[in-house]
Amino acid sequence: MAIKKKRDPDYTLNIFNHYDEKTKRNVIVFLVQTIKIFVSFRYEILLEDEIVGKEIHLRVKGLHVPELLMPQTGPAQGRRDYTQLEGTYHLVVTKQDKTVNEFSVHITPKSIDIKEKPKMPFILVSNDPLNLS
Repeated sequence: MAIKKKRDPDYTLNIFNHYDEKTKRNVIVFLVQTIKIFVSFRYEILLEDEIVGKEIHLRVKGLHVPELLMPQTGPAQGRRDYTQLEGTYHLVVTKQDKTVNEFSVHITPKSIDIKEKPKMPFILVSNDPLNLS
């Protein structure tokens, strides 16, 4: 029987509450970033998302070169904002090679709790808020 080699994660996913100054609304931010830091450009992570009942599906579709080729250092990022999430959700994250990680996330207007995580994830999920500037 083959032994699975432990791989380091490729991505992080931060899920947090945020007040959006532009829309004047509270949103739940799902911010996916690469672990790898790019030195030339700040690439965009192409994401597909779908919410079906109490399941949230996020699919990482690849990296995209930004339209404004301003030199910038940092991880690639992809972001989704949601306004109407509350309760416990089954979060399914799929990467390009069809690898799947599944999580249980409890969301309230005041807090986000990560209830269940896979043993060897390709994406690390956290409820730590990040600066969105």
